[in-house]
Amino acid sequence: MCVAGIPSSGRNTKRGRSARPILHRPMVRQTKTERRQFLSFPTPDWGLLAMVSVSVAIVVLLAAQSYFAIDRELTDFALSRRAAIARLAAVTLQEKFDRLVDIASALSTRVRFRELVSQGRWAEAIQIFAIARKELPYIDRIILSDAHGVVWAGIPEDPSVIGRSFADRDWYKGVSKEWKTYVSDAYQRAAAPRANVFAFATPLRKDDGGIVGALVLQVRLDTFFGWTKDVDLGSGGYLFVVDRKGKVAFHPQISPQDAIADFSTQPTVQRALKGEHGIDTAAADAATGARVVAYEPMQKYGWAVIAEQPARDAFKSRDSQLRRLLIAYVLVVLLCLFVAVLATRVMIQRRRIVERTEQLEAANKELAAFSYSVSHDLRSPVRAVDAFARMLEDDYARQLDAEGKRRLALIRDNSRRMGALIDDLLAFARLSRQTLHPVRLDMEAIIGEVWKELGSSTSARLKTGPLPAARGDRALLTQVWSNLLSNALKFSGKREAPEIEVSARSETGEVVYCVRDNGAGFDMHHYDKLFGVFQRVHREDEFPGTGVGLAMVQRIVSLHGGRVWAESKVDEGAKFYFSLPAGDAA
Repeated sequence: MCVAGIPSSGRNTKRGRSARPILHRPMVRQTKTERRQFLSFPTPDWGLLAMVSVSVAIVVLLAAQSYFAIDRELTDFALSRRAAIARLAAVTLQEKFDRLVDIASALSTRVRFRELVSQGRWAEAIQIFAIARKELPYIDRIILSDAHGVVWAGIPEDPSVIGRSFADRDWYKGVSKEWKTYVSDAYQRAAAPRANVFAFATPLRKDDGGIVGALVLQVRLDTFFGWTKDVDLGSGGYLFVVDRKGKVAFHPQISPQDAIADFSTQPTVQRALKGEHGIDTAAADAATGARVVAYEPMQKYGWAVIAEQPARDAFKSRDSQLRRLLIAYVLVVLLCLFVAVLATRVMIQRRRIVERTEQLEAANKELAAFSYSVSHDLRSPVRAVDAFARMLEDDYARQLDAEGKRRLALIRDNSRRMGALIDDLLAFARLSRQTLHPVRLDMEAIIGEVWKELGSSTSARLKTGPLPAARGDRALLTQVWSNLLSNALKFSGKREAPEIEVSARSETGEVVYCVRDNGAGFDMHHYDKLFGVFQRVHREDEFPGTGVGLAMVQRIVSLHGGRVWAESKVDEGAKFYFSLPAGDAA
């Protein structure tokens, strides 16, 4: 049968057992579609990805432009350094030539020497230069010839060339062309000891300007070019000198006693002999590999200086710097990529968090509405059970034995407890829809009002210190104080001298309030249950309650932007703290 609309279960309750109402917590089940939406990654933000890609591309492009610009600068510097060395060597060589020309002119114009030459006294004339030759060690031989190229005297003396014509020699052809001082090309001299030389030939004139012959200063190539050893072109680098015909006057890798090499077919030599100057990178060959070649002409004398170095050595410093630069740029690009990926992930995660927050807020609203609806719908049946139990107790008390009366009392007690749970659940559910109305609050006045209601029937003593004013919703914060003080009264009620203390302190950015009691306390191992709905750390037969009060405290304080925590030891009381943001409480 059904009583007041309550259906019968269809089963007989076993005798000797008390029936307890079971409150099932409402559960919100997500559909598969909702779970997929919650766990899936959001749709890629193509605009963000495009912006990140363009940014990375710009960084890479700028890095590449910078790299190639620096490569050009370092390459130009390396090439210009070799060109500068070749130019300096050419200037130095020209100065040495000028000096020998000046010496030849000075020797040929000595008065006594000119008199002896004009008289044909060649042997006496040549002796005037004996001391000069000792003071100029790079002059290997001094020769006197007549106007037809026949040699009549020399130092050191060599009878094999006396009276012999050398009109076919380049030095004679050069000086006799216009009877001006002439620097010959490199050649191998006929007199012993055989050596590779070149000559400075200057005309010998009478007092009336007529040509008598020529003064020839022979210079050994190996001795004259010894100064090139001091020129530092770097690892593997060297200088060589060519004459007007492209024959090698000096080369550090060619023995000065060998036959004179001909480099006239080399492109850089050809350009230098045309009066051009510059620097080239010669193509690699099997013997020497790629080379850097700088060439500089001696415009005044027609010779040329060539500076040559293997490309790997010439660009060694450049390549080393470029390697370090490339590593740095790669690291920068990788860092930019990492930052871009990180930023993208952060943006996506933030988007996910926003979506999840929206989903959670929607779920919380649905859960709150469900809790409110369930709790509201449960109130009527629970009240009906209690009402009918009371009617049964009033109307049929005489017909019930002691066991029946006990069971009836259990029904009424559990229905009242169920009613209290439903009321608390409704109050907790309403908090999620509560709108705050913050005003300035006198905390001492609120505590006084709450204590007046709670402590009228207790011997507990309340101690309060200075309490800073706060700003918040008066009704909600009054409920916080009511729950904390009622808890303190409940758990310290078994003490002979229950004592409750309320204090406060100001910290950075917040004000912390504390309610301390000297009651039963609790084990901190159960701390995670403390602020949960319907969670308890004591048995109900020890301390009655629904387990919703502290959950409501935490929800209200969180709505105000604060936090709640507790400290305790078993049988040593407990401290409950809550904080509110600091600021103008006016």
